[in-house]
Amino acid sequence: MTHDVAILGSSFAGSILAWILARQGMRVLLLDREHHPRFAVGESSTPLADMSLLRLADRWDIPVLGSLARYGTWQESCPELGCGLKRGFSYFRHRPAEPYHDTADRAASLLVAASATDAASDTHWLRADVDAWLCAQARGAGADTHEGIVLERLEQGRAGWRIAWRATDTVHGTTARILVDGTGSGGAVAAAVGLDRHDDRLHTRTGAVYSHFAGVGSWDAIRQAAGDASTLAPFRSDDAAQHHVLADGWVWMLRFRGGLTSVGIVRPTARMTGSATAADTAWADTLATYPAVAELLADARPVRPLAAIARMSRLWSRAAGPGWALLPTTCGFIDPLHSTGIAHALSGVERLASLLLAADHDADAWERYAVGVPDEVCWIDRLVSGCYAGLPDFERFRLACMVFFIATVTAERALGAGKSPAETGFLAARHAALRTALAGCLDGIGSGAIPDLESLRGRLASFDPVGLLDPQHRQRIAHTAADKAAGGAVAREPQRADRGGQPTGPITR
Repeated sequence: MTHDVAILGSSFAGSILAWILARQGMRVLLLDREHHPRFAVGESSTPLADMSLLRLADRWDIPVLGSLARYGTWQESCPELGCGLKRGFSYFRHRPAEPYHDTADRAASLLVAASATDAASDTHWLRADVDAWLCAQARGAGADTHEGIVLERLEQGRAGWRIAWRATDTVHGTTARILVDGTGSGGAVAAAVGLDRHDDRLHTRTGAVYSHFAGVGSWDAIRQAAGDASTLAPFRSDDAAQHHVLADGWVWMLRFRGGLTSVGIVRPTARMTGSATAADTAWADTLATYPAVAELLADARPVRPLAAIARMSRLWSRAAGPGWALLPTTCGFIDPLHSTGIAHALSGVERLASLLLAADHDADAWERYAVGVPDEVCWIDRLVSGCYAGLPDFERFRLACMVFFIATVTAERALGAGKSPAETGFLAARHAALRTALAGCLDGIGSGAIPDLESLRGRLASFDPVGLLDPQHRQRIAHTAADKAAGGAVAREPQRADRGGQPTGPITR
């Protein structure tokens, strides 16, 4: 066999890339060591991810791919795929051995909206469904797909790559001109080309214990029963990437239709190991320490055993070279805080599809990808580690979150104005002035003192057109993707919400 491009890994990013390339007439090989459907985390989409899906669908004429960019169109086009409603991000401060308690000025919580309606909302992806479906679409478009394989040979020669794999006791072989690694932490291509690991450059060093659960409680219902309706506007906090913030980490909760919830505990690496026993211990310790989290999970039942990663952050030295490339989340990954994974992977699919399908080889563009992606991983690390540096002080953590969201809004506005991901870099990584300003603010937040808000607002005013740092929003930020693209202002004080989470009165913009 002979192929133009071989892709290792058939998760969503590798499968979408294979789908696009095959539709354009390339001979594509897609290999995976596992079978679909299979469990995977990295389940929370964002406006940046949605923008990538829509651009990919439009440029390469795949309308059904674009339907995954919004909760409403997803339910219309692909209701069989597991999905959850994600209106934004919600954060709640928990203190050890204390019941949860918020104040009138909402000092213990933060809600940041990413959309104005359910139909226009972001989504949580049940990856077992989504990855399997995308792999099937790639196969239907003509990609040569093989699951459950064992890679036997991966060797680069003058004419390209020689690849051999074993499946059901039979060895198959091919040559491919280009090899793309989308295996995540697999590292097969990195080992074959001799890349260096740069993990020690990364400041974020956290591990996670996680699974899918049935019977997870509703935080909104618990708070309403306590007489607190502040979690219902500008959206229901359950309809979000929900963060329960601990003294040195956090718990994620992502709710899917049908009662399934993805739950994970993220703590410093020193508290984590990859063993099953340690996972159970870390889980039990967290629930014993934080009573409100324990209440949420009191009736929860894991639908699969707990999984554990001792350290999540990792980084290879380059993302591309002669005849090979790594997708962004294979080149490096930091941490699930703020849901960067899907969006970063899709931005790489956009760039690699353009490079691979270009009429002429653009060596400079390939080199920008090669060095730019590792730099983007380091930029994510700077933003995320800045948030952890604020803990256990929730006010400093919250300010660092605002710095992160300023970067995302800047990136969204640039892409909305027609710039390409290669121009902007992920999370506006190519914006030198923004990076300098935000890094300086994060240094101040991480120093241990609470920065003066007015001073911080002044330093970042030119980068904050939607008023993320405006204290009048009282930790409830309601803005839409359209508002952000147009430079609209933030809602000042959301009105009381109805049972569906929609404000019953007008939002002042």
